[in-house]
Amino acid sequence: MRLKYLVTSCGLALLATACASNVAQIESLSRYDQLVDAERGLVPVREYADGGALAGVTSIYLARATVAPGVVEASGLDEERLDRVAGVMSRTMCRRLARGGFEVRTAPDGASHAMQLTITGFDATNPVAAGASSVIGAFVPGPVSPRLPVGIGALAAEGEVFDETGEQVAAMQWDARNHLASGGGTLTLLRGDIGSTSDGEDLAQSFADAFGDLLVTARDDAGGERGDTPRGTCPQYFDGDGFDTED
Repeated sequence: MRLKYLVTSCGLALLATACASNVAQIESLSRYDQLVDAERGLVPVREYADGGALAGVTSIYLARATVAPGVVEASGLDEERLDRVAGVMSRTMCRRLARGGFEVRTAPDGASHAMQLTITGFDATNPVAAGASSVIGAFVPGPVSPRLPVGIGALAAEGEVFDETGEQVAAMQWDARNHLASGGGTLTLLRGDIGSTSDGEDLAQSFADAFGDLLVTARDDAGGERGDTPRGTCPQYFDGDGFDTED
């Protein structure tokens, strides 16, 4: 794995545009040469999907998301808190795939494909600064929630789908800071439950939804058949706050 740094800047203006997270990332994908630039929910991403290969998916073994080596130490948080973010990401992905007509399996036995999700960079939320920002957000509900450009958390993540031979058939490299029009954070701010991983949990859900959207669209465009995920599968990945609806 190779460490790299993104050096774009958000600036100080409260503008409804997405900006890179400036968070250090660890590269975890098996290959990057197939990725192309795209945009998902105002977040610039790099992605790849082989629709023909995804049309042949009968079931996906979804391994629980992992945290790349060095990310916990760089974040300044303990392992348990980052593991919670990984759990949120895993369950959100399971639910997105299930909703999109994929059969998700919690074990590799009999699965036609496998998926790996990795948190490759993380900046914690500053609860004090986020609390000040929430005063603004409380007056502007909706998908665009203005926030002061300080103390805002960031997440970098990568996801990959492999066929039975280990060949990459889909992948996404994603990196965002939870601000303004990022699409995440509004509910966290408005309910007043602000902690060091609040932004990270929202961003983990945004990443999972974005990658899931890529897979579902590519499969559907290629005419692939739909499957069913057994009821009760997704809670096995994470059973924490914010997931009170039954899967």
